[in-house]
Amino acid sequence: MYKTNYHSHNTFCDGKSTMEDIVKAAIREGFSHFGISSHAPVPFESKVALKKERLEEYKTEFKRLKDKYSSEINLYLGLEIDFITDIQEDLKGQKKEYGLDFYVGSIHHVKEHNEDIDSWFIDGHDKDVYDRGLQKFFNSDIKRACSAYFNQQIQMVEKNRPDILGHCDKVYMNNAGRFFDRQTPWYESMVRDFIQVIKENEVIVEVNTRGLYKGRCDDFYPATKWLKIMKQEGIKVTVSTDCHKDTEVGLFYKEALDTLKAIGYREVCYFDGEWKEQLID
Repeated sequence: MYKTNYHSHNTFCDGKSTMEDIVKAAIREGFSHFGISSHAPVPFESKVALKKERLEEYKTEFKRLKDKYSSEINLYLGLEIDFITDIQEDLKGQKKEYGLDFYVGSIHHVKEHNEDIDSWFIDGHDKDVYDRGLQKFFNSDIKRACSAYFNQQIQMVEKNRPDILGHCDKVYMNNAGRFFDRQTPWYESMVRDFIQVIKENEVIVEVNTRGLYKGRCDDFYPATKWLKIMKQEGIKVTVSTDCHKDTEVGLFYKEALDTLKAIGYREVCYFDGEWKEQLID
C-alpha cells in the first residue's frame, strides 16, 4: 500500500524543521505521497500561522522541493486552515485563492457568535492557557464551551466539506480528563451528533497521532471509541502524524493503521490529485 501523510508543519509556521528537512524525513520513512500543510494565515496576529506575506515564498519553496524530489516522493501543496466563527469561515474560498491541492479543516480557536475577535485557544502544551480561556470566554462552563466547539465544527463541515477533517475531538486534549471524560453523557451526545454530520457530508476524517507521541493525550484524535462508531457509520479515514519536526514524520503511523484494522477498517483514503481508497496491508 502507499504510505501517505497529509498533515505536516515546518518553519513557515510553528514547525521546528525546514520544509526540505520534513520532505527528506518523509522519504527516509518510506512515504510515497506526502502533503505540506502549514497553518494557514489568520486575520489577527499569530505566532503559529504562516504570515500571508510569506505565502508566495511558501509556494515557491514547495515547487522547488516537488521538482527536486519528484523521483522519490509525490508532494502535494496544502494548508491547515482554521474555521473561526464570524472571523474566518470560507475555507473552500481560501483553497481556491491560494491554489492548493488540498487542505485540512481544523479548529484551534473556539468562539460563540459575537464580534469579539479573541477566542478560546484549545491547543498547545499549556493547560493554563486552556483554563484561562475557558474562564474568560465561557465563565468556566465546560459544557457550554464544548457545545461551542462542536457547533463550530458542524458549521465548518456543512459550509465547506473540507478535504480532511483535522483532529476532530481535540477539545479533549487539555481537558485531560479533569472536567469531563469520554463517558460523560453530554459529551458523548455531542460527539455522536457531530459524527452524523460528518457522515451526511461525506468528509474524510484524519486519524491524528500527535497527541499520543507528544504524551498529551491517551489516544488518537479521534479516540478509538469514536473511530468504532465512525466505522459503523461508513465514514472514511486517512492517517496523519501532524508532525512539527523531522523526527516526528512517521511516529505512531503503524499503530494507527493497526488500530483501524482491529476496529474493522479495511481501507484508508489517499490523495494523488483526487481522493481514492486503498486496502490496508
